[in-house]
Amino acid sequence: MESDARGWFEREGLLRYSAFGDGTNDVVEDERMPLTALGPHDDDFVLAPNPDHTDYPGKPMREMSMEEYNTFMYRWFEAAVHAGDIRCVNCGKLIRDDDDLPDADTWDAIFIEKELVAWMVVHFDCKKQLPKKLKGMHPFELNPRDPPVYDLSRADVPIESD
Repeated sequence: MESDARGWFEREGLLRYSAFGDGTNDVVEDERMPLTALGPHDDDFVLAPNPDHTDYPGKPMREMSMEEYNTFMYRWFEAAVHAGDIRCVNCGKLIRDDDDLPDADTWDAIFIEKELVAWMVVHFDCKKQLPKKLKGMHPFELNPRDPPVYDLSRADVPIESD
């Protein structure tokens, strides 16, 4: 886990910790960084991306607020949708980004912060069923891989007002 990302996630209270006895009187401690879901299955989870690896024109991650990171995540999801890499975390259908999508196929990027800390994409019509699907899901049961890297050098970044 890279230290800049870990430090930022720790500062924002987004790391999750686990401790358990291994049967030999030793205590095993573990921590998990936030995740990103690319689809509905356990093997669709990746580590949350670091904006510093995407040529994102906003601030470096260490200087971002949570709101700024969420904006980055939305831009990252837009690139992932454009690449055909995202499926609805509830129904599993490929998320598309066409102008003529029916309302049932429009999507939203959401952030959850419970036992599982994760960003994900879901169709508007699938949001209602999502809590039932996610209930009892814990980050220590998942084996996330590194996130895909997208070129976000042309992403829109909100202009800050002083």
